[in-house]
Amino acid sequence: MALSNSERQRRYRKRRLGVGGKHERITCLVSISTKRNVERLAFHFDCTITEMIERLINEKTADLLSELDEEGLFRFFTQGALTEDA
Repeated sequence: MALSNSERQRRYRKRRLGVGGKHERITCLVSISTKRNVERLAFHFDCTITEMIERLINEKTADLLSELDEEGLFRFFTQGALTEDA
C-alpha cells in the first residue's frame, strides 16, 4: 500500500529531525522580495533554498569570526547561543 503524503512527511521529518538527526527547524517570515532573491540565488548556484540559506549564513559567520578579537569570539559563542525566539 502506498504511503499517504502525511506519512511520507512524518518519516522525512523523523529521519532529519529525530534522534541522531543533523537538522533543526527554523520558522520565520521574510518579505516577498527577500524570498524571491533567495530563490534566484539558489537557482543561480544550482542548490536548494535550504542549502543557499545555510551557505549565506555560514559565509557571513566565517567573515565575522575572522574579524573578532578574543572577547568578541567569547561573546559570539556564549551569548548568541543563549538567545531564544519565543
